[in-house]
Formats: sequence, C-alpha cells, structure tokens
Amino acid sequence: MKKIIIFLIFLSVFILGGCIKKNEQTLRPVEYITVKRGSEITNKTFFGYLKSSSLTDLSFQIEGTLKKIYVKEGQSVKRGQIIAELDAPLYHIQVQEAKYSLSDAVIQYQNAKSYFDRIKKLHAAGGISDNDMDNARTKMESANYQIQIARERLNYMSHRSGYERIVAPTDGIILAKTASEQQYLNPGTSVVQFQSSDDVEAYIFVSQNYINNLKNGQKAKVKIDAIKDKVFTGYIKEMSETSLERLSYRVKLTLPDQTPELKDGMSASAVFEMGINDNKKILIPINSLLEENGEKIVYIITDTNNGTGTVKKSVVKTGQIENDKITIKSGLNDGDMVITKGVSEVQEGLRVKYQ
Repeated sequence: MKKIIIFLIFLSVFILGGCIKKNEQTLRPVEYITVKRGSEITNKTFFGYLKSSSLTDLSFQIEGTLKKIYVKEGQSVKRGQIIAELDAPLYHIQVQEAKYSLSDAVIQYQNAKSYFDRIKKLHAAGGISDNDMDNARTKMESANYQIQIARERLNYMSHRSGYERIVAPTDGIILAKTASEQQYLNPGTSVVQFQSSDDVEAYIFVSQNYINNLKNGQKAKVKIDAIKDKVFTGYIKEMSETSLERLSYRVKLTLPDQTPELKDGMSASAVFEMGINDNKKILIPINSLLEENGEKIVYIITDTNNGTGTVKKSVVKTGQIENDKITIKSGLNDGDMVITKGVSEVQEGLRVKYQ
C-alpha cells in the first residue's frame, strides 16, 4: 500500500510538471516598444529615381562592317574588355596608301638632294646662277617636308589600328545593343549603350516645406524598389535652386557603395533626418493599432515577470500620421509596453512572452 501511495505521488508530480512545462512552451511570443515622451529625431521620406551621370553610346571612329558584338544586353563588363569588332577593309587600304606615300616622298627627297648636290658643285665653279641654286635648294627642302607629312599621316593611321575594336572605358553595364552584326557603320554610329558602374546617382524630389532643412553633404538612407532588403547610404551632392514641378526641388545624392544592381531609371526613396522634434508627443507604429467596436485600441503588457506578462487592452485617441507611425493623444503613458508584433494574435488577459 505504501508503495502504491509513493507511486501515485510521483506520477502526480510528473504530470503537474509536464503541464507547467507545456504551459510555458505555449506562451505566445510578441514584440513591443516602451512608450517614452520626449525629444526625438524626425525622419522624412521622399521619392525619386536613379540616374547615371555618364550614360554613353559607344561607337567606332572609322567606317566598316560590324564584324562581331561580344556582349549581351544587361551584361556587366570590366574596363578594357572587348565589346565589339569591326571589319574595315577601307582602313587597311588607307594604311597601305600612307606607307606608299612615305616611300614615294623618301625617293623624291633623295632625287631632289642629288640634284641639289650637282647644282651646288656647278655653282661653285661659276657655271650656275644663284637663282638656279636657290630653286634646287627649295625643291630639296620641299621634298623633305613631304617626308614629314607622309610619316605623320602613317603614324596617325597606324595609331587608328585600335579603332577596329570597341573596349569598355570603365567597369560598367551594357544597357542595350543599338547596331547589328554585318551592319555597315559610319564613324560615330552607336553600337551599344553603356553605363559606368561607379557613377549612378539618386535624384530625389523634396517638397518646399522641407528643402531648407537639408544641406550639401547630408547623409540619407536610400532604398531601391527593385533591390529588396538592402539600404544604401547616400550623400547630398547638389540641390536645385528653383522648383521643378508641384513645388518640389530636385536633390542629387551620390551613392558611394556602387553595385551592378543599380541601374538607370530605377525607382528610389530617401529618408532624411530633419532635426529634433521637441513636441513631447507619443508616437507608436501604425501596425500596433487596432479598431474594435468603433474605438481604436492597442494592447499593452502588464504584470511582467522574467520575460512574460499579461495582455491588457487600452483605448486610445490618435492624431497625425508621420511616415509609419501615428501620434497618440491619450490612452498611453510613459513606460507602457505596447505590443507591435503579434497584435492580431493576442487578446486581453492572455499570458505572453515578450522580446
């Protein structure tokens, strides 16, 4: 009998402990903020787009047939990488002509010099007039000048040998192809549209009410709609002096942390710190606010103990919305722990685990 009693006591303790452990495990986790009146930094968000300051069309400087394009649209390229190649037979003909002109000029000079040397001897013997001597000298000097011209032309043509290829001027992105292989191109005809990867800027439009709160060099947090979960740091480079449209001013931001993901035309937003707000008002995240029976409510955590607490409902009166926060006029006090995450999954009296 004694053994049975001891067994029942042990079983009861085991079951009770399991229930307590199970109860602890079922506590719903929530996140919260602590209400605090006082001065705070006010942030403002404005919108715009990205723009490359060196969006360029790359082209050949000589005419010919487009032999090959080695890149694809949207491809990232490195400085010096070959982008396209030209078949330019006319250029090679011009190089050969320049070589022939130089050779011919050398021969003409040699003939003129030989003639001058003969005339010079005859002149010394008194058999040639001064006028004939001067004419021979002029022809020799002219022939020597033609050599210089021919040599400079050949050097120029040889230097243009690199013009049969287009290479990337810097690291960047090929935005578009603007010519087709086997197409005959004149000098300057666009082959690809190129964007350097280190000069994309954010163009943000700021309303007249806030433009005077900003200054050159000021930092901002820049978000790109097409690039999720990444925030870039931007710095004000320039602000327009006149309103562009709808009483807004254009603000240019440099983005030091350049990546190939940043592309001309992408939508962007920038968050600026606008200074200290001393209105002593309470601001809470909008997503912590609920509506019940025509009243606006929030849930706060009370009876706290070792990271757990009891949910209590508080009716509040709200004011102005500021970005993702809303002003609370009444219903909350300093130190209140307002639930911000998991709001829709709790109710008054529920025991929760907060973090």
